[in-house]
Amino acid sequence: MEQLIAAQSQEGPHLDFKRELPAAWDDRSKVKFMADVTAFANAGGGDIIFGMDETADAQASVIVPQTLVSADEEVRRIQDFILNLAEPRLPGTQVHAVAVTGAGTSGHAVIVRIPQSWAGPHRSKPNLHFYVRDGLRNRQLDVPEIRGLFLRSESQAQRVRDFRVDRLGKILSGEAPHRLVPGSLLVVHLVPTQAALGLVQVDPVPYSDRRNLPVLGAMSGRARLNIDGALYVRNSGPAGTHGYSQFFRNGFFESTHVLTGRNPAGKAHLGSLSYEEQLITLLGAFRAELIHLSIEPELSVMLSILGADDAQLGVEATYDFLEDHQTFFDRRALLLPDVLAQSGVVPEQALKPVFDLVWQAAGFPGSRNYNAAGEWAPRRR
Repeated sequence: MEQLIAAQSQEGPHLDFKRELPAAWDDRSKVKFMADVTAFANAGGGDIIFGMDETADAQASVIVPQTLVSADEEVRRIQDFILNLAEPRLPGTQVHAVAVTGAGTSGHAVIVRIPQSWAGPHRSKPNLHFYVRDGLRNRQLDVPEIRGLFLRSESQAQRVRDFRVDRLGKILSGEAPHRLVPGSLLVVHLVPTQAALGLVQVDPVPYSDRRNLPVLGAMSGRARLNIDGALYVRNSGPAGTHGYSQFFRNGFFESTHVLTGRNPAGKAHLGSLSYEEQLITLLGAFRAELIHLSIEPELSVMLSILGADDAQLGVEATYDFLEDHQTFFDRRALLLPDVLAQSGVVPEQALKPVFDLVWQAAGFPGSRNYNAAGEWAPRRR
C-alpha cells in the first residue's frame, strides 16, 4: 500500500480504492460491493482496498486504518457475501485483513483480491445485474455482451476438456511421453485456473538440474526436458515405467500411476486409503510448486481410471457387509467430473469430492476415510 502511494498509482481496470468500509452492511452496501466484485471477475480481475484514500485524480494518497472489533470476523463476513451473493459462485477470491498505521493511528486495511474468472459470467444476486470493469468504473452489461462472456467462458472450459480428452487418447494409443507397463492406470490432471485462462508460461529448463516434480505414488525426483515441458519418470525399466509426471509449458500438469498389484480375485488393487493419501501428497506438492512460480494455486482436479473394469477398490473387511456389485467399476474408462480445489482449502478437504466420486463409482455413498462431519479421519492400517 505504501508503494502504491509512492508510485501515485491510480484506480483503473484492476484496482479500486475505498476510504472506509461501509458503516453498516445494508442492502445498498451489498449491491455496490457485489457490483465491484463481479465486475472485476467478469473482466481481468483486480484488487479492492478498503482503507486507502485517493486524490481527485483517483491516485492513492493516504492509508486510512479501519477500526475493527474483530478483523477475522470482518474477513469472514465479506467472504460470506462473495460466496452467497454472486451467481454462479466465484472461485479463487481472497480476503485479507492487513495491520496498518496511518496518521498516528493503528488498525487494518481490508484487501479483496478477485481473479479473472473462467466460470462466469457472474451476476450480482442483490440486483440480478451483470457488470464489467471499464476503466475507473463498473458498467452494466447489455445482452450481446453477456452472450459474449458466456461464449468466452464456454470456450475456456472446452479448452480444458479438450486437453484431458486429447491426453487420455494419447495414453490409450501408446503415445504417452514414456512407455508404461501394462495395467490399470490412474491419471490425474491438474489445471491451474490461471493456466486455463492462458495466463501461464512455464520455463522447463530449471527442471533439468535444479527443480523436482511430484509424481503420483512416488517420491519426487529429478526431471528431464521434452518438447512439451518437463518430464519425470519413475521406476523405468525394459518393460516401461510405473508412472510419470509431465509439467506442460502452459501450466497444465499430468501424473500417472500403474496399479500393478493384484488381489486374490485377479483384479488390479486400488487401495482405498493409499491412493487417497498419494493424491493428497501430490496436490500439496504441486501447489507448492505453483507458489514457487508465483502462480495462484487454485486449480481443477480431474481423475481418470483407465482399465477400471480390471480394477477393484480395496476395502477392509472391518467395513459393513459388502454386496456383490460393490468395490467393482462398471466401465473400462472411468472419467470423473472435474473438481475445483480452491487455494485456501487444505488438500484433504479439497479432494473429498473426488474421493467420494471414486467410492460412488464402486457402489458406496462416499469415501469411508472421512468421518460424519466430513473431516479427514481414515481408519489406519
